[in-house]
Amino acid sequence: MDDSHIPDETLTDMVHHLRPAWRVRGLERVEEGVNSTAVVEADTLKGRRRVVLKPSTSDHPLTDARARAEPQLLSRFDRESDVPVPAVLGSCAEREGVPTPYFLMEYVEGVTHDHARAPELPRSVRETVFREAGRNLAALQDLGPLSAVGDLVGRDGGVSVLDTPDSPSYDAFHDWLLDAYEEALDLLENGGYFPELTEDPTRFADLVPELRAYLRATVPDLPPPAPPTYCHKDYRYGNLVVEPDTGETRAVLDWANLMSAPPAFNLAIAESKLLKPDLNGDADAAAGRAGEFRRALWDGYAARRDGWTFDGATRERIRLYRLAFRLDQMACLPLFADIDPTLDDRDARAAEHRAFVEQYI
Repeated sequence: MDDSHIPDETLTDMVHHLRPAWRVRGLERVEEGVNSTAVVEADTLKGRRRVVLKPSTSDHPLTDARARAEPQLLSRFDRESDVPVPAVLGSCAEREGVPTPYFLMEYVEGVTHDHARAPELPRSVRETVFREAGRNLAALQDLGPLSAVGDLVGRDGGVSVLDTPDSPSYDAFHDWLLDAYEEALDLLENGGYFPELTEDPTRFADLVPELRAYLRATVPDLPPPAPPTYCHKDYRYGNLVVEPDTGETRAVLDWANLMSAPPAFNLAIAESKLLKPDLNGDADAAAGRAGEFRRALWDGYAARRDGWTFDGATRERIRLYRLAFRLDQMACLPLFADIDPTLDDRDARAAEHRAFVEQYI
């Protein structure tokens, strides 16, 4: 089913399929995201309850395979780690006549902050978000290591690293990283991921030769990373339910975008996503905030993960891994400028991207 809007009666049927004794009293659509995720009010044998129904409506094979892994991963993290995740109440992988997969999970009370407004939050709240991000990523990664590098998908009732001609697995993470960089640079030469939305398809093309030469020379000589493990590639404010006054994380959401990668890569991506609002503005002020919040993230991670240190080799890898996030942002600039009010000035955002990558070349 390609249409992301599933009728209310179909959503109600999905809930009844997973919980036949429940009676749905109301549905409230979740605006963020591409799927017809809904908060459900239902009468249960134990009284009125709020839960969340999350179906997948994508026809893309990789997105579908990731969606099949999400309830399995959530259940495992709930059982085997102290990462705060919603409990899964039921799931369906295949069913005729309705979009699949879909699953039901508990509703977690709290707030989800708009990342564009994050700089307006009290500093103590943001420091808590970053520190707990470090702790949560450490707890997640303690469940590894995994056997290969690549996307994690659901197949044959289990979770595995995808290995296809279009999305191959890798034995060495830096081989994967260099291929990912090469793909991003190819896109930058031709208008990015959304060339139909850009008015200047060669906006960053002049940077590509130097970046390509730099990465080809640098990535193979990076110190070897730690073994691959679970990596949440979309750890950001929009995927966190937090206590409003303190910033304490009550739930980490959206586990359909998981991969197997070294811990330092996840730290670099999570840091970049959580700092994204600060990166759109005054450079000196942003640098000061970034240093404070990065220290909170690293302190939280090191305190939770025995034997981990942010030594020179780890810092060197993290610095280069940050470039992966930035190249992806550059390739997505036309789309983000259309949907994100903090990115409406494309020339200003492009200038910030240029200033960042010029630190490397």
